[in-house]
Amino acid sequence: MSLRRCFGICLSALVSLVMVISAAQAGTIEATGDDLHCHVAPAHDPSPAEKAYLDGKASEAESLYREALGKSPHDAALTAGLVRSLLREQKVDEAASTVNAELALAPNSVPLLTALAEVQYRQGKIAEAAGTADQASRSDPCNARLYLIRARILRLNSMYASERRAIGIAHSLDPWDMDIRRTWLGTLPLTERIDEQKQFLAAANGMDPEERARVERGLPNLIRWASNSDRTCHVASATNSTELPLVPIWSQGNSRRIQSWGLRVLFNNSESVLGVDTGASGLVINRAIADRAGLKPVGRVQLGGVGDQGPQGGFIAHVDSIRIGSLEFRDCTAEVTDRKDILSMDGLIGTDVFSSYLVTLDFPMRKFLLSQLPPSPSDAGGASAALNTEAGDQVVSSGSGAPGSSQPPDRYISPTMKDYVGFFRSGHFIVLPTLLNGKTQRLFMVDTGAFSTAISPEAAREVTKVHFLGSNPGSVRGLSGDVTKIAFAEAILFQFGGIRQQNNDLYSFDTTGLSKGAGFEISGFLGSTVLRQLTISIDYRDGLIKFDYDPRHGNHNF
Repeated sequence: MSLRRCFGICLSALVSLVMVISAAQAGTIEATGDDLHCHVAPAHDPSPAEKAYLDGKASEAESLYREALGKSPHDAALTAGLVRSLLREQKVDEAASTVNAELALAPNSVPLLTALAEVQYRQGKIAEAAGTADQASRSDPCNARLYLIRARILRLNSMYASERRAIGIAHSLDPWDMDIRRTWLGTLPLTERIDEQKQFLAAANGMDPEERARVERGLPNLIRWASNSDRTCHVASATNSTELPLVPIWSQGNSRRIQSWGLRVLFNNSESVLGVDTGASGLVINRAIADRAGLKPVGRVQLGGVGDQGPQGGFIAHVDSIRIGSLEFRDCTAEVTDRKDILSMDGLIGTDVFSSYLVTLDFPMRKFLLSQLPPSPSDAGGASAALNTEAGDQVVSSGSGAPGSSQPPDRYISPTMKDYVGFFRSGHFIVLPTLLNGKTQRLFMVDTGAFSTAISPEAAREVTKVHFLGSNPGSVRGLSGDVTKIAFAEAILFQFGGIRQQNNDLYSFDTTGLSKGAGFEISGFLGSTVLRQLTISIDYRDGLIKFDYDPRHGNHNF
């Protein structure tokens, strides 16, 4: 199923279902137009398995759920708990086989169908997850976790207002479910979010140590945004569009090639060339550039990406002035690595920082363009342009102005953008359903910062031959260092967004880290070897993208 078709079928059903439930009153949630009353889940003492799950001990929770199932075989609630523990452990295939085996015995079980929808979402089968959730809701429209699944799918599709309604219903139905509460927190206005986040961290919440540490590191940033609400990154120039040359960034070493394409960016009038990267988020610069611009730390941060050496340390810095072409932005932030070098570049500029603009990467003409987005029905007097430098915060970069200052609306498809296709957005990830060799559809991230397109060995084996090379340091490198185990996949025809392109001898490596970060399976990324012949236009606000290929347009000799 294509993404365009899924948007028409899946989202209309999801949004209409979310609109059914109204407000919580006196322990029940009443439906509009139907004689339906949903009871709010009562507080209860967690079982040993539930307590282990809440303590972030997924492996222990798995063992305890198996022990409980030994005493009560085929119990749907226990099976659902086991499946969620397996997903926490990234044992996705085992979770799928477990729930499918039980559904063969009880095909209409709502707890099992709900667990199946969660597995399908993690597998990257978004349309199937929506369909399974719809099937379960016909039997039990009051199931809180079904609204959690809907909220996740709506968010992927940039349906932010509908997501807030869905997760609000889920939280009203079951305020004690920590997975629901964690998602609900992300939809709150900033000041409320800070207070609730503190309470959430103080309770047993199901996060593993890595997740907890990441959320704890992020809390000071939320507090900083709130305390500096009058000093947010804003445009200080009269113009609202610009056109810039894409600057080639050459690789180092014996094999000279264009490693990436960059933009000239001035930090406090100190010039740098940053790689333009749809696979990165925010502004990330090396220590040398920060020192030249006189930037000082205002908070610590961990920076990570592709690679097996783990995240690297860095800090957040306030920048008085950032100039990009004819645009100037003031009172912004940048992330600075503790290292003197970022992949042999001055740094990276994630295209999500331009989410209040229509972004165009015209590789054949070697141009980068920013222009105004078409006004949406929710724009009262027009949205203000800004540079959204708060890396990775999807809600921040979907609104306009200060972090948390406005709640983003649902996706709007302007008549001028009828040729665009929707993409799944997870944080800064632009993710597209991609057909491989006409056989199977997988989800791939659009990554202009990657020199080569890459695919996971599991996805590659479904459509072609894979040859393992073992350890090959330096072949693939990201913000988290080298990828240690590399393979090559033979010829694959990629089809995405109206584009068909053959690629041979692709890099192939494990994408579990990307998938865990996104919350669903990402089977690789579409890199420069696929994208460099194209003109790419991106509307982050509405989750829309367009790819144009014209052999007569510009220079296709790379």
